[in-house]
Amino acid sequence: MRLPRALASLTALLALLGPAAVAAQETRCDRGDVEVATLGFQGNTAFPDAQLEAGIVTTPSSRLRRLTRVLGARRCLDPEELPLDVVRLRLWYRNHGFLDATVDTVVSNVAPRRVDVRFLIVEGEPVIIDTLVIAGLDDVPERAGILRRLPTVEGGWFDRYATAATRDTLTRRLRDNGYPDAETFLGYDLRRGERRATVTLSVITGPRRRIGRVDITHQGRDGAAPDVGPRAVRRLAGIEEGDLYRERLLERAKRTLYQSEAFAQVTVEPGDALGDSLIAVNVDLREGYLRAARLGGGWGSLDCFRMTADVTEYNLLRSATRLEMRSRVSKIGIGEPLAGASSLCPQAQNDIYSRDLNYYVGATLSQPAVLRASFVPTLTLYSERRSEYNAYLRTTPVGGSLNLARAIGRRSASLGYTVEYGRTEAQPALFCAVFNACEDRDRAALERPLRLAVLSGGSSYERTNDPIDPSNGVMGRFELRYASDVVGAESDIDFARVTLDGAWFKSLGADVTFAMRLRLGTVFGSDFSLSRTATFVPPQERLYAGGPNSVRGFRQNELGPQVYIPTSYDTVGTDGLPRASVAPGDTVFLRANSAEVNQRAVPTGGNTSIVGNFELRIVSPFLPSLIKWTLFTDVGELWNRGVGVRGLGFKQLKWTPGAGISIRTPIGFLRADLAYNQYARPGGAAYFDAPVAAGGALYCVSPTNRLPATLQGVVLVQASGSCPGSYVPRAQRDFFGRWTPSIAIGQAF
Repeated sequence: MRLPRALASLTALLALLGPAAVAAQETRCDRGDVEVATLGFQGNTAFPDAQLEAGIVTTPSSRLRRLTRVLGARRCLDPEELPLDVVRLRLWYRNHGFLDATVDTVVSNVAPRRVDVRFLIVEGEPVIIDTLVIAGLDDVPERAGILRRLPTVEGGWFDRYATAATRDTLTRRLRDNGYPDAETFLGYDLRRGERRATVTLSVITGPRRRIGRVDITHQGRDGAAPDVGPRAVRRLAGIEEGDLYRERLLERAKRTLYQSEAFAQVTVEPGDALGDSLIAVNVDLREGYLRAARLGGGWGSLDCFRMTADVTEYNLLRSATRLEMRSRVSKIGIGEPLAGASSLCPQAQNDIYSRDLNYYVGATLSQPAVLRASFVPTLTLYSERRSEYNAYLRTTPVGGSLNLARAIGRRSASLGYTVEYGRTEAQPALFCAVFNACEDRDRAALERPLRLAVLSGGSSYERTNDPIDPSNGVMGRFELRYASDVVGAESDIDFARVTLDGAWFKSLGADVTFAMRLRLGTVFGSDFSLSRTATFVPPQERLYAGGPNSVRGFRQNELGPQVYIPTSYDTVGTDGLPRASVAPGDTVFLRANSAEVNQRAVPTGGNTSIVGNFELRIVSPFLPSLIKWTLFTDVGELWNRGVGVRGLGFKQLKWTPGAGISIRTPIGFLRADLAYNQYARPGGAAYFDAPVAAGGALYCVSPTNRLPATLQGVVLVQASGSCPGSYVPRAQRDFFGRWTPSIAIGQAF
């Protein structure tokens, strides 16, 4: 079936049809208006069409509209704005040095009530700057750095925008190097006949100054006495007497004071001159609310009902230190001791680890930017129990983490260290298949409480026009987690996990957005070799895929390797015939027939993953402010290196197309998706976990297993050995049974 590839090709094609830029202003269409079918420019070589289109009002209908005549934005011609657009283009060219440029228009009918608009441009020759003079910097020690990479250069166009930017750049750099009174004046001599110009930038630096005094005016909330101590204020501001005056120090002080969230209003600005070489800095503060509390609740298809409660103190011990106490409880309604509403959480009923409440209780101390590098430290102590759907249950009585985070513009970086003492419970079949721990004593060694210590580092970049529902921009994230006895973990734990995540968003008009995301992950051994795997990676540190925010054609965590637990098995003699009973000393084989029995799948996770998502997000023609429709194709695979798996190729990737609807709510988008999955479940080892009354053994019951079992007393004892991955669940032959529904909060990425 070619449906997944066809939809993937469609989304990729539509992404290439998006406009290069968004016009400065859109023209609405009323009844009887003439639609702008196409917009073009002729004769322009100095500036691309997209740059010129961004500076005028006349805007064509979206390309999706031109393709479908139904979807996308329809835009019409404004006869009053068209001649003004000619003026706008002429000014654009003249301000960029093309003084002789001319602009004309041609409007052609291409269909009833639809026109093509073209701007005919004759650019002419630009005016060239043959002389650039910058005077007044001879006594400035940082002169070379201040003059580096200015927007205006000799031999360039006489661009008024660039010369104004050069003036502002010089002033800014001087004020950031000890000259708070610096001013720059711009002058030029235009020789129009020669198409040449002389640009002169005259700098008055004023005296070079250091910070002589920091004056702080500090009020509490509503004019009351301040609660934050003066030493804390000075520490947060980070401005020291004797420092060279730099505007960026003032900006950093203002940012840090706001980041403390103890102040509702912050002003940091230069004050009076103190003699010939000193200047005061004025800091004016108004405190905000210093305590906050929040209580929340919700419902999720995997968490059932959940509640959160947070209390924050922004001024612990009058030091502007933040103390956050957080608590979360999930699995309410299905987990003991607060069960009783399992019918409201049907998907969670299928999770064996939803029988107990999940919880988190923690306290976090943080101070903004105590280091000159602007790293924000946080120290957290916590206790938690958390589970991953049908994969594991992690119980941590006590844990702690220290994290240093730094944000610079759109970029952020973090370095962290976490140590916790806890245990991870997983299905015996998972431990047997993944870690070859098939005996009770071997599994007990892996499930015992262990000390896990992880050193982590990460970085992210985000440049989007909307953090909740972006239509343009990019974002990326990187994380490295390393654990071994070198950093304090148990000697059995030794791994390094790397994940990369990137997304790109492109508007195809006012009503359609193309979005794509690529996520890569791998787990190494301590030597970071691709040819070797880690000795023991706790289940919570393995990689999983599938679910509403991953490959939506697969249920949560069900993409990739799995083992199966059938509800029953057959006893087969050495002659291959079924045995109704087993006598003492008889040798038999235990085999499950997937065509006759049901089974529960246990995702084992993997050490390598790739996930890609491609989406068209379309604003609904009705209730456009509330509803969006989505066409998507998800692709991915999860596997284990180093266990005989052949190299991943394009044909091994799983493609699952689908559609969905997103409804805007006060808590974000409520999203419902339906994805088509044409793939059979992967083969895997099958195990039967016998009850304690029958010996409590874990039997391999894969159809082709050759592990003999004998009856010793009243207990079947199976020989040890590898359990083959020959159990293949029944394929879903019903077309409608191949669709996977999901419900989630927020966009998929």
